[in-house]
Amino acid sequence: MSQNSQYRNADLIVDRIHGVLGHYPGYRTLHADGRLYKGTFRAYEVARRFTRAAHLQGQELPVTVRFSKGGGNPYAPFNATVGMATRFYLEDGRVTNLVMLSQKLFFANTIEQFVELVNAMQPTSPGGGVNKAGLDAFLAKNPNVMNVFKMRAASLAPLSFANTEFHAVHVFRYINAADEASHVRCHWIPLDGVKGQDPDVLTHESVDVLFGEIGTRLNAGPVEFELELELGQPGDPLNDATALWPDNRERIRIGRLTVDAATSEEEIGDRLMNHDPTMLVDGIEATDDPILQIRRGVYEASAAQRSGGWHGVQSRSGD
Repeated sequence: MSQNSQYRNADLIVDRIHGVLGHYPGYRTLHADGRLYKGTFRAYEVARRFTRAAHLQGQELPVTVRFSKGGGNPYAPFNATVGMATRFYLEDGRVTNLVMLSQKLFFANTIEQFVELVNAMQPTSPGGGVNKAGLDAFLAKNPNVMNVFKMRAASLAPLSFANTEFHAVHVFRYINAADEASHVRCHWIPLDGVKGQDPDVLTHESVDVLFGEIGTRLNAGPVEFELELELGQPGDPLNDATALWPDNRERIRIGRLTVDAATSEEEIGDRLMNHDPTMLVDGIEATDDPILQIRRGVYEASAAQRSGGWHGVQSRSGD
């Protein structure tokens, strides 16, 4: 897949998502409401079996984590989907990202299918909410997307970020020092266990309830996750963000993340914190998944809108 495909329809997609979920200037298009935290990560020795990536060789590295609320409305209650975007700070000054959701799959497996989905959901009148008739017609023609909607509708909501399992919805290619490649799905496994609740409970809570909970928890001590690799086998889909692998795939935990405290863009020194999941290092490669490929362009378009682009950076440079 060409590099240009990473930007195909990016502006259109951002505008269409705003049409469905609302436009809140200054906020991300999706996962609009989030908080930043800091900590450390150390890979286990077994990680080298799969990858030569610099942050997975065993040294302790600083990380930041953005826990976020699903959706595009920062003022809405939490729902069953939350996000966890992790940034690793390498010793040579580079960074790399690992972006995950509490859900295992995405809503489309091609750029065209995603554009058709968000077009189908456009309100029939300003502020009218999702076009349910349009969505139902789309789902009837796209059973793979209908299955994702059903899976998400049946999922529990988080009780805490610290008790939520997170999943990268895309497959990545890990390459070790011997140039041996493995296709993997990545998961964060909470060491305090997985616990959930009825999503309806969150509709009656404060819109920042889970941020308050994780803040209180961090005051008492760190929160920990292990990075788990799910190993693909020949024939497993590699470029379909709507398709799971069989449940019996081997899983190996390759490192531990420790989240210690809250932080901010100002403390980090990055006003945007654009968590592009294709910002990778040698030893980890993107697959030809078209949804993974387009995310760079969509993230950049959204970041430019919410920040005012270089104009906004210039105007705030003296802050």
